[in-house]
Amino acid sequence: MHATRKLAFCAGLTCLAVLLAGTARAADDDVPSFKKRGDMEKAQEKVFATKVGTAIVKAARASAQKIEYDKHEFTEPKANRKDLKITMHYTGVVTKKKYTATIVVQIDATDKDKWEVLNIKYDDDSKNVVGPSTKKVQALIKEFNK
Repeated sequence: MHATRKLAFCAGLTCLAVLLAGTARAADDDVPSFKKRGDMEKAQEKVFATKVGTAIVKAARASAQKIEYDKHEFTEPKANRKDLKITMHYTGVVTKKKYTATIVVQIDATDKDKWEVLNIKYDDDSKNVVGPSTKKVQALIKEFNK
């Protein structure tokens, strides 16, 4: 009975350590703000899109490595709305295969200096049965709107 309690206690501590490490990683990541983005030149826009795409891939795929920017573009689906379409590449930690992530950040651009993220759509070509973490991707909306 005593050994079972020790094992349960150790398992609990391990789970706690894993949770805290994940929280620390999220806090350390550089998540840009759409509210503070302002006017940007093309080079600054690319850096901004790279940071946004990297944050989203990290949220969607916890084990993604070697995250790389490919391209981005802004489209205007309707008045006062913008879609930031980003293509990123990453390598799977287990398979070492390169995957492509397609991201669409839907933005309310009513105030040109303070954009607001409305939704994030994420898709990639990984065949992992677990799939991307939609919950973590959607949680980034609050971070982007700070």
